[in-house]
Amino acid sequence: MNEVPDISTHLAVRLRNLRTGAGMTLDSLADRTGVSRSMISLIERGESSPTAAVLDRLAAGLGVTLASLF
Repeated sequence: MNEVPDISTHLAVRLRNLRTGAGMTLDSLADRTGVSRSMISLIERGESSPTAAVLDRLAAGLGVTLASLF
């Protein structure tokens, strides 16, 4: 049976792919969203579970819908 990655791992990979695909650094995304560089890094490493408000700010900064982060 295939193991499904947990939501933190999935979100980490998705966020990193969206950010790098948009040509953004951690710093540039932090500047656009008001979310700290360190928080974005923790999320991208699967070491933090962001609030819905943080996810909404990140989605807006990336120009995607909140649902598309998942």
